[in-house]
Amino acid sequence: MLNCRIKGTLSSLGVVIAISQVVAGCTGLAPSNKKPVALVQGPPITDIFTPFDMALSCLKGQLRNDVNFSVGAILDQTGKDLVTDGGTGKMVTQGAGDMVQSALFQAGVSLLNRRDPRIIESEAKWGIRDPRNIQASNYYVTGSINSLDFIPGGGFDMQIGGVGPTYSQTRIMVGLDLSLTDTRTSRVVANVSLQKQIVAQDYGVNAGRFAGHTLLNIQIGKGEREATNFALRQMLNLATFELLSQVIPPNAFESCRTVIPPEYGQLNLTRSAVALHRYRTSQQQQSQTENTVPQASPTNETTAVVDPNKSADLTHNGTAVTDKNKLTDKPNKGTQPPKQKESDLIQDPDAEPEMSKQDLIKYISKDQPTPLKQTKVGKVGDLKKVENEKEDDQLQQLWSVNPAVVENYWSTPQRD
Repeated sequence: MLNCRIKGTLSSLGVVIAISQVVAGCTGLAPSNKKPVALVQGPPITDIFTPFDMALSCLKGQLRNDVNFSVGAILDQTGKDLVTDGGTGKMVTQGAGDMVQSALFQAGVSLLNRRDPRIIESEAKWGIRDPRNIQASNYYVTGSINSLDFIPGGGFDMQIGGVGPTYSQTRIMVGLDLSLTDTRTSRVVANVSLQKQIVAQDYGVNAGRFAGHTLLNIQIGKGEREATNFALRQMLNLATFELLSQVIPPNAFESCRTVIPPEYGQLNLTRSAVALHRYRTSQQQQSQTENTVPQASPTNETTAVVDPNKSADLTHNGTAVTDKNKLTDKPNKGTQPPKQKESDLIQDPDAEPEMSKQDLIKYISKDQPTPLKQTKVGKVGDLKKVENEKEDDQLQQLWSVNPAVVENYWSTPQRD
């Protein structure tokens, strides 16, 4: 009697499943060959947003508009192909160059399109376009996606009485390299290497039982995997941010770096990270030095404003200072305009240099003027001591703020 009920229940269940499959298959069928099939509408179309777009947008206004960037070849050098029932293809995107171009445009740089020069070349050959009107690029980005490694995964399958969970995990590690090159000298001025592990996991529940002489097997599961090409887009956006950060002073990208979510990307040992660390260290040392300057008594305190166009005559208790102790008519070290070197620009990024047209392209970042500071000193000896300490701080910052100011291209004064 019990077996009859079980058989009846299984028969009803089988009929319901069969009917549902038939109905589901009919959704793609048209009643007539002359009528179109109803298309399935999925999620709406949206714009692409990555966690690093805010950092790129933060760089707008930090780079010069008269310096032109372009994007060269960013190739797939992994050597991995994907074979499916529909044919063969590449496992990673072939449009990495367009992604980098979008990232540069997001950062607000002056961007020239060199992705497909065939239209420009054809119009120049036909004589309808003057090639001399085409702007020249100053820097271009190249690179490759050069590693795609499959990391062995793991999992488990446990069943008790034919019922139990299953879980498996696999990972893929992707790596890329990007470089920023000077078009005139073909010298690499910035470089970055990034990698990411793409995770895929599957989990579910299996159940297999006998109902009389009939085997009942049920499998319920779900699979999750990061989108490979979207992960590559995130890597390219972060790499573009790092390239631009390496050619501007640390204080220009310090606030932009804080908007990068650490759970999506971290830059710990790159050139910009080291430069930012040394810049913060030098700023802390400078603030500590200013705080440790001895304060004079109110009766002997005299306020001296550093002015490069006037000489200062200090008096102490109504007595004139001798010529030996007078300040010469010479600009203070802290108010001198920076030299035509990138190292001075990084040392004092807020200074406003007077550039000639010949040196216009030497600096990519924009500069802000530094307000005039006032220094309170008590005696002439204390004033000299403060000036010597400031001069020593400048010499230390010159080599400590930038991690490689000696061999760095941006510190070379003989660039032109």
